Amino acid sequence: MKRKISNKQLAEALYQITRGLKKEGLTQALRSFVTLLMRFHKLKQARRVIDEFIRYSKKQEGIVEIEVTTARNLDDGTMLHIKKAFGTKVEEESVVDENILGGVKIKTGDKILDASLKTQLINLKRNLAN
Repeated sequence: MKRKISNKQLAEALYQITRGLKKEGLTQALRSFVTLLMRFHKLKQARRVIDEFIRYSKKQEGIVEIEVTTARNLDDGTMLHIKKAFGTKVEEESVVDENILGGVKIKTGDKILDASLKTQLINLKRNLAN
């Protein structure tokens, strides 16, 4: 019985075997990895494996990714304040969504901090209806 290997497992293995490699060693390791993908019939999923690899690499390096959604663009000082709240190694993606009306919504990993005006109004309406 053949055991299936996940994209995440492949990504973690790629990280382990390529960590610290330079030029020729890296090239050879990547060639071997592509051969492994072919053997496990995962070549069509290479993009997903790479995405998992990037996520895992950032996690290993202590980099936190956040998505900051606001009704309008934030100034650099405000964004710096938000980033500091999440650590020293933060990569942010800014999203402007006028539908949230105001406030901020921050997504990191599988957590969402929703302090948007739209959500607060929905909660107020729900509480008043009860």
